[in-house]
Amino acid sequence: MNARTTLWVALIAPLLTQQVNAADADKDHQHKAKAAEKQLKQQSKQKIVELKPVTVSAGISLTDARSVAERYQMTGQTALPSGIRKNLAKGKPLPPGIAKKSAPAAMLAELPQHQGYEWQVVGTDLILVSIATAVIADVLVDVLH
Repeated sequence: MNARTTLWVALIAPLLTQQVNAADADKDHQHKAKAAEKQLKQQSKQKIVELKPVTVSAGISLTDARSVAERYQMTGQTALPSGIRKNLAKGKPLPPGIAKKSAPAAMLAELPQHQGYEWQVVGTDLILVSIATAVIADVLVDVLH
């Protein structure tokens, strides 16, 4: 090798080493970022599983609930518009701002009681709602019609 080539190698070699080291560091960073993203997704899925509501049923038939409503003169209610009524379903949150009517406490006391849940009157339906999450556990359709 002549002096010129030796000088050139001496000048270029450190730059090439820096580029190789930078590429390795970039690959390492990308690997760590992917691992962290995967861990976050896994934790997110676990949280979703933990938040799933426990399925609770009304514990009363439509016929029996209608008899209770008749005793307290709660029948003859006006139904909700169909678009809003479609949103009243098991596992869905109670739509915000929905008009709820009060029912006599004595009537509500005759319905099955579930810890952490309350009965609400919405249109012609009687719904069982989670107090903590406002998620609908069960819907008794047209009980108050």
